[in-house]
Amino acid sequence: MQSNKLAEAFAKASETDKIELAHFLANNLDTADQAKDAARVRAYVAAFDRFAAPRKGEHF
Repeated sequence: MQSNKLAEAFAKASETDKIELAHFLANNLDTADQAKDAARVRAYVAAFDRFAAPRKGEHF
């Protein structure tokens, strides 16, 4: 059985950790206008949560 280490790390990460990472990505990858958009940061955190959801056959 294979495990997705990144998904496992997101599953174990606190909301604060995910928010900090989302802000880091927004500040470093997005345009200045997008980086200041709170909705953009929330979208990143939601994406982390979707990515962290175990896939069929995975167990964290």
